[in-house]
Amino acid sequence: MNQRFFKYCRLLAFAFLTIILVNCSGGNDGSESGGEEPQTSEYKTNRFSIVILNAKTNASANAVYNWTIESVSSENYSLVNTTSKEALFAASAEGTYIFNIAITDKGTTKNQKVTVVVTTETSELKSYISQVFEFKPAPGQFVNDLPVANDGDSADRILTRANSYLAKKNGDLISLGAFGGYVVFGFDHSIVNLKGRRDFRVLGNAFWADANPNPNSGLRGGSSEAGVIMVSYDKNKNGLPDDEWYEIEGGGHKMEKTIRNYEITYHRPDPNKKPVPGGGTGTVLFTDLEYIYWKDNQGKEGYLAQNNAYNHSLEYWPKWQKDQATITFKGTRLPDNAVDESGNGSYFVQYAFLYGYADNAPNNDDESAIDIDWAIDSSGKKVQLPAIDFVKVYNGLNQQAGWLGETSTEIMGATDLHLLGENIPTR
Repeated sequence: MNQRFFKYCRLLAFAFLTIILVNCSGGNDGSESGGEEPQTSEYKTNRFSIVILNAKTNASANAVYNWTIESVSSENYSLVNTTSKEALFAASAEGTYIFNIAITDKGTTKNQKVTVVVTTETSELKSYISQVFEFKPAPGQFVNDLPVANDGDSADRILTRANSYLAKKNGDLISLGAFGGYVVFGFDHSIVNLKGRRDFRVLGNAFWADANPNPNSGLRGGSSEAGVIMVSYDKNKNGLPDDEWYEIEGGGHKMEKTIRNYEITYHRPDPNKKPVPGGGTGTVLFTDLEYIYWKDNQGKEGYLAQNNAYNHSLEYWPKWQKDQATITFKGTRLPDNAVDESGNGSYFVQYAFLYGYADNAPNNDDESAIDIDWAIDSSGKKVQLPAIDFVKVYNGLNQQAGWLGETSTEIMGATDLHLLGENIPTR
């Protein structure tokens, strides 16, 4: 009987020890508990790539997350969504980046570490546009010249031609036409959103006036045909610009006369319509003052006038869209910025908005450089993006400047400032 009793006691003791061991090890989700070291996760990536960093936890849906820096070998990185289970990371410099995650759930806080090892890419990256995905200009003086469009050209052929103009180191000008005309392009890498610095530049043909009759205007002026910029990152990782777009909020967005959610529809001109010629300035004559009719969602209507300036094509409607009766565009309309400083229609100055647009300031001016941190969502709320992969530029002005014709944004490329080593402080 004593042997059976001792055997029974040994079984009870074994079961008790087993329960203790299970409670000590099996109930931990891998996070720090008591004096244990927090679990560490490691990620490996190349420069100029977006990485999703995950907190490894079975915490409830009400858990609170807080990502903080433990040590980084460079400040050239971006970490966003720092109060979420998943943070987004991107870096423009190689090195080791270590972050802590504090996870508070049901009154208990546990900690984890995430290490990201960033290495240099194996193939050389391009600092300029790698692909044009879409090109849809509004009617305008140069839409059949920049790039060249011939009778019978298809939309696909024009897109290929737009790529040949923009997807190279030294690009050629393309015109977006009147308000709303746009182009969408991307890069062979992600442009990182670095704190306190501007990140990229869209190249245009803006310039400052050599002689302004009103030098005390307080604004810089010349040829500033502002294009509104939108950005997106490849969230679904399919290599296409089909994720959410965010608009860069420049200085003009904050002006009283700016119209958000502006919409305009252009009507294809009837080739049999009798032109309505008008006067002109010097050798520039208006061949048809009522050439292309437009109507907007603000109760306004008018015409794009046709002139013979610059030896451009007299056909303003995109030739590859000749079967479309109307074309509609939407976006943010900026206030008119063209002023007849001569008083007789001979000298117009287009005053630049302070910052945040394409073809608004010369390419060598700091104000032509863009900070991704200026991005806002469709409701106007500021957003934090780790980096971007795609850019859309559309003409934000609906105005005509006398003999100069309609204001039309022109661009000739875009560059990644970090890849080029340009350090331009943000506003």
